[in-house]
Amino acid sequence: MKRNSTEMKRRMSGRWLSAFNALAPALSQAMSKLGENVPCPVAGGTDGFRLFKDANFTGGGVKQSLRVIPEGIDMLMWVNDWSFPEAYDALSEWLDGKSVRPGPVYLPKPKEVDETSLRAWLNRIWGESMPLTETLSYPARAYFSYRRVLRAALRSKDIRFHPNLNYKGKGGVLLGTYPAILCLVRNNAGSPVGIHRTFITKGGLKVEMEEGYKTRKLTPTVSKESKGRVIRVMEPVAGVMGIAEGLETALSVFEARSFSVWPGLSNTMLQSFVPPTGVHTVINFLDKDRNKASENSAVIVEQNLTSRGIRVFNLLPPIRILDSDRKGVDWADQWCRDPKGFWELDKLLRDLSVHAA
Repeated sequence: MKRNSTEMKRRMSGRWLSAFNALAPALSQAMSKLGENVPCPVAGGTDGFRLFKDANFTGGGVKQSLRVIPEGIDMLMWVNDWSFPEAYDALSEWLDGKSVRPGPVYLPKPKEVDETSLRAWLNRIWGESMPLTETLSYPARAYFSYRRVLRAALRSKDIRFHPNLNYKGKGGVLLGTYPAILCLVRNNAGSPVGIHRTFITKGGLKVEMEEGYKTRKLTPTVSKESKGRVIRVMEPVAGVMGIAEGLETALSVFEARSFSVWPGLSNTMLQSFVPPTGVHTVINFLDKDRNKASENSAVIVEQNLTSRGIRVFNLLPPIRILDSDRKGVDWADQWCRDPKGFWELDKLLRDLSVHAA
């Protein structure tokens, strides 16, 4: 039997949600919140998956920062772990009114959080921290100096230093106590919801962790239902601001051009970002990833912002990816390797009539 995917897509337009309800129950939460981030139906987590608002006509969505899943057949293949023939034949049988065995449901139950205790802990470690200008904050200043972004880091009140912060592994086991750079993470309303931690040595280098543990960690967050997770490094100027995935990318752009950029810590978190009132233009400083993750995510970011009447410009660093660059390059690499490579940003800011802060 010849399987005509083009004809199948035509027949399924306007029916995908009904088909998903019958064939892919793992998508039920995403279907109830079209256009919003929900836990990934395959990997779990908190907000790593989204069905597009037009999913009933396309069947499309996005899986975290890995890739866009543009069409319903691809979606069924991914979420149910089906081959193309299995997905196509299941749709054919469903359209013919036949009984079809649905795919699996393996959505983990979200972990319950004691928000009162979490708030107390977050307030305590933030209260124990100090400004980067303090003498004891030398490790943090050294860390940012190595990356040529110290001037930018010193400008932000939401970046501080903790001299002795516990690092806990699985099951709450204490793995060590280290100096740490703390960044206050805020939601779209500007309210603090968590703290991003970078564990460093007394000399300002990243701590070498055991395999499976990361040097950078975001704490659990309070107010989980609120949208947006960003570090408000500097205030926007004249209604124009930038966003980026990483802290050092954001600081590098400010160091180079005194232009305010807020890091969202991950591509997934950026997808729900909404700027404060008065911002009419957002420049997205993309990473140049080998797997195109940042560029794929930028499609969702742009859809979210333009639907609110906000102009979006996407900029990729002009430097090329070297063989030694495992994942790709970003604007922090641009700043360190070729500081003259910000010409496209210069032109854009001139066109927008934005002056340096």
